[in-house]
Amino acid sequence: MKAEEIYAITPDENGWRKLPNGNYVILGNDVRLGDYVSLGDRVRLGDRVSLGDDVRLGNDVSLGDRVSLGDRVSLGNDVSLGDRVSLGDRVSLGNDVSLGNDVSLGNDVSLGDRVSLGNDVRLGNDVSLGNDVRLGDGVRLGNDVRLGNDVRLGDYVSLGDGVTSLALAEQIRGFYSGMIRATKWVTKARMSPNFDGGTPIAYPRGAIVEAEGTADDQQCGPGLHVLRLGYRPEWCWLCEPDHKLIPLTVEFEAADILFAGLPGNDAKWRVRKLKMVD
Repeated sequence: MKAEEIYAITPDENGWRKLPNGNYVILGNDVRLGDYVSLGDRVRLGDRVSLGDDVRLGNDVSLGDRVSLGDRVSLGNDVSLGDRVSLGDRVSLGNDVSLGNDVSLGNDVSLGDRVSLGNDVRLGNDVSLGNDVRLGDGVRLGNDVRLGNDVRLGDYVSLGDGVTSLALAEQIRGFYSGMIRATKWVTKARMSPNFDGGTPIAYPRGAIVEAEGTADDQQCGPGLHVLRLGYRPEWCWLCEPDHKLIPLTVEFEAADILFAGLPGNDAKWRVRKLKMVD
């Protein structure tokens, strides 16, 4: 339907307009819809929203004010876009995606499920983000960037064209050499707190602890999880500030690093083997 046809439908007391197909939508002021637009159920469009041709919005989608979507854009269910968001042509967003204010995506961008972008993020053309990716405020990604599942980038990170998260993780691991010290936070019984699931591991004094794992771009993949010296688990959103965990110093060879961080996200590491110092 065109916007004029939807505006002609009398809204209920909460502003919802019932479309002929039974879906309910809320339209702000001065909304413009292109040809062959499909709106899911309980869609909310803010003021001065503009949708191009062949746009598909899933259920429970919410668009802020002055949002602009290009042609052949597809948004999954439970997608939320802030104010002044601009999406190019042929952009695809998965389910439960959240974009902050003043976000701009180029053409042919694909975001997986549960992706979250902060405010003032800019993505170039042909960018692909996997599931559960989190980008902080002010992030800039060039064209043809590829980030895998569960990747986190901090605020104001800038990546050039053709960058992949796997290549970045490998490059960062290559910065380190020799023996490295870090902190392992454990229970008073010297057991792992099991932040990320799996079987708890004991860390006896003086022991060498080993685990299976693969070097890749996954911060929370298999391996032994440690924090850089000086970091506390609550600073990394791993637990509440009133936790009763204790810090133990560990050391490991650089060759045993599985993940040493990504830009703006380098506090929590994974290693395959470590030695207890404390």
